[in-house]
Amino acid sequence: MPDPLVSCLVTIFNRRHILQQTVDSLCASAFQDLEIVLVDDCSNDTSWDLCQQLAQRDPRIRPFNNSQNLGDYANRNKAASYATGKYLKYLDADDLIYRHSMQIMVDAMEQYPEAALALSANVIDPDRPYPELIEPPEFFRRHFFGRSPIGVGPSAAIIRKECFESVGGFSGRQFVGDTELWLKLAERWPIVLLPPALVWWRRHPGQQMELEMKRPEILNSRFELELQTLRETAHLSDTEKWQAERNLYQQHARRLLSFGIKQRKPRMAWELIRQSGLSAEQLLSGFRRLPNRS
Repeated sequence: MPDPLVSCLVTIFNRRHILQQTVDSLCASAFQDLEIVLVDDCSNDTSWDLCQQLAQRDPRIRPFNNSQNLGDYANRNKAASYATGKYLKYLDADDLIYRHSMQIMVDAMEQYPEAALALSANVIDPDRPYPELIEPPEFFRRHFFGRSPIGVGPSAAIIRKECFESVGGFSGRQFVGDTELWLKLAERWPIVLLPPALVWWRRHPGQQMELEMKRPEILNSRFELELQTLRETAHLSDTEKWQAERNLYQQHARRLLSFGIKQRKPRMAWELIRQSGLSAEQLLSGFRRLPNRS
């Protein structure tokens, strides 16, 4: 049989209670030229048993069980290594995809073969219709000076596999691994913006996003990634980089000050400020009004 056009990748750790709903949503897609790769990361519940049961009912489902726990990003890379499709479509084991969504994603990638990535936007753009191809220079101007095109996780993305492999997949960088990959891809290829809300994000106490939101050090991790990306990109002028860096320092100072005040954790905020390397002048800039982002 020929390889499918899309490899749907579901990485699993202790998701028995909701996994079948996720897989059912993939099986029900109007777009059917796909495989469903399930990779269980040594779950402590009976997720692996369910993976095997699901594979028996649909030949497109391919289950794999890791011999040792790899963790989130390494397991995503592992799942990609099993993929045979042209496109990688991650769907977290606690999310659902709508029946029409896969077709919209594939059509956009086929329409723009130069693109590495398509993302279902997290906000509605009132100025431009979807899908929209964004070349690297415009992408980075929007990211640093306007409404950033990114800010969604792998469930909202579809990725050209050859581009994913070319940049080495996910690095595993803590807290910001998804954003880091989108930025790496956008540096080298155009990306496509898709309509919002093509997946349903389940919110629950045990999900990774909820756990990360309780970790204040994520503020510094995001700032460091943004600063590194800005300094390394080839798509902005020196003047644009200078202005964007000033904005980044001001925005980060504002977030740290807000954290200390709103969370009433001044000692923790001070430790984050110390680790960030902000000067006194940069920290004080956080009290000034932020520049408008169009």
